[in-house]
Amino acid sequence: MTASLIGNLAHDYRHIIRIAGGILIILFGIHMSGLYSFRLLNMEGRLHMQKKPLHMLGAFLIGMAFAAGWSPCMGPQLGSILIMAGSRETIWQGTALLGIYSAGLAIPFLVLSFSINYLVQFLQRAKKAVRFVNITAGILLIAMGILLLTDKLTLLVVTV
Repeated sequence: MTASLIGNLAHDYRHIIRIAGGILIILFGIHMSGLYSFRLLNMEGRLHMQKKPLHMLGAFLIGMAFAAGWSPCMGPQLGSILIMAGSRETIWQGTALLGIYSAGLAIPFLVLSFSINYLVQFLQRAKKAVRFVNITAGILLIAMGILLLTDKLTLLVVTV
């Protein structure tokens, strides 16, 4: 019922949402391309600790913080896998699904941890390309924002 209510409200104000969204996307594109830097978009929050927790409890707490930050990203996928695992005929089929999901999540982190020195070197060499990627992505965002503002984005999507 709540989703239907929000959907109806969004439908009633879709023109305002489209224009506001277009303006916001254009501003993001301007920021990303480097044409103008908005201070608000450069802010970040960090926890600075005098003493680093290098013991088991510290690792556990860092892991909990990491999981909390990833929950909005991973929650829908994990929820889907849990539903699928719960609907399997045997517990072993569900366990296999969860095991494959866990391996798919863990293996990239293990590979990254073993190759962190190479990754740091690669990122140092890739700094020049990052600027080009940001400019290109910013231009694409500005173009998408203009299409959204002028209500041409739906026409573009339908014709493609």
